[in-house]
Amino acid sequence: PRPLGASVPPELEATNGYDFGNSVNGDTYVFLFGSGLDGWSSSRADFVQLSGPCPLLPDFAYGTWFTYWHDYTAAEAKDDIQQWERLDLPLDLWGLDMNWRRTENNLDHFYDYPNTTAFPDFREFFAFLRSHKLRTFFNDHPFPIANRGENGLQMSPEEIEFRWEGLRHWMEQGLTFWWFDANWGFSIPPPLLNTSETGASLNGFDNVVWGSHVYYSAVRRFDATHRAPRNDLFYGRPLSLSKFSPGLGADPGMDPASYAELPAHHRYPVWWTGDQVSLQASVETMVDSGLHGFKPFVHSDCGGDWKGSEGSLLRWTAHCAFGSILRFHGADHRPWKYSGPTLDRIRAYLKVRYRLLPSLIAAGRKATETGRPLVARGDLFWPDERGSSINTQYVFLEDLLVAPMFHLTAPLETTIPGEIAREVWVPPGDWEDAWDGSIVRGPTTIVSQQPSERIPLWYRRDGAFIVLACDEATRVDDQD
Repeated sequence: PRPLGASVPPELEATNGYDFGNSVNGDTYVFLFGSGLDGWSSSRADFVQLSGPCPLLPDFAYGTWFTYWHDYTAAEAKDDIQQWERLDLPLDLWGLDMNWRRTENNLDHFYDYPNTTAFPDFREFFAFLRSHKLRTFFNDHPFPIANRGENGLQMSPEEIEFRWEGLRHWMEQGLTFWWFDANWGFSIPPPLLNTSETGASLNGFDNVVWGSHVYYSAVRRFDATHRAPRNDLFYGRPLSLSKFSPGLGADPGMDPASYAELPAHHRYPVWWTGDQVSLQASVETMVDSGLHGFKPFVHSDCGGDWKGSEGSLLRWTAHCAFGSILRFHGADHRPWKYSGPTLDRIRAYLKVRYRLLPSLIAAGRKATETGRPLVARGDLFWPDERGSSINTQYVFLEDLLVAPMFHLTAPLETTIPGEIAREVWVPPGDWEDAWDGSIVRGPTTIVSQQPSERIPLWYRRDGAFIVLACDEATRVDDQD
């Protein structure tokens, strides 16, 4: 909503002060790269300065997120959370998908029909989560009021009041932030359009970018006007979860240009790739979005929207632990629903990520200041090397080479039953295998063979600098 006491020119009243009259057809910016890698890196920093940076995340966003497509009750949710704790599994965000609200008879078009059958007292539930040092979020498929015949397009006083009051109410109860889900049959459109169609676009300005702006800005405004005056630091910096591009999801081999978004989109983190995304597509979109889209926190539903084999969940968990955001979602990926050895390996990967928190947080700040992603394609470092532009592997935190395993259409032969193999391009310099200590000198291409529980992983020997926390913790707040 408009800040108290603020005024806007009369001609902008209908759009609440937003000016859409300065959209110039053919408005072009020219970047002079200079020479070499330093010039390329400087141009990325210049773009961030011109268009605005990706904001800093709250520290807890680098921890483990968990949601599950499941009709939870408050009692079951509390029991699950305590099971994470009993099993010494790191966790920082526990959210609800759609079942926080009633959905029959289009009640999910509104915010004041909570699912009190499953959660009789949400304020008490939020207090429980906070007492366990957990942040939380709700999924929202927003419906525009104009399509209910209640007047007002996206920037009208009616729509602004309805959306703000609905989102504000739940954050006042104790919700940390919102998940704007554009992956549905209806959604809010971009300004000046009267439609509830998901994917609506105004000259390339689509509802995905607009919704990301609306939800992130609502959380930011609530933090500034409600939490900051109370000096309530529990909720940290603003955050929202939204879609990385239109469409249902992502497929392996997609051209990054096919999911390019407006330059503003990178200002509203974080982003997920949608439903039914494979591990290969998760790796590719995470890598390419950081390079092309300046979005360092694109990620997919860890574990996938199906319950696969134990090996599949381990490969997903390894990638997510050494990735931008670690967010389990989809099918039942509760670690204790798998065998004891798999549970132990999942725990180990989560704890490695929590020990990496000092480096993760520092890398997030660097992404804000320079546009350099945490998950980087090789040609950000070695643009002249053949093989450096592969998007199925990446450099993580500047000094770790990560090559997630996924099943290939034509799998490579392996020498040990149960293991899988893949080709890996090794960058220039000496790289030490994190599992057996062997050293490989690049640039070269090798075949890496590993069992399901091991992700191919090397660290740079010539000048690597990775800061680890000394002690283990299961909450970011408790980590050093």
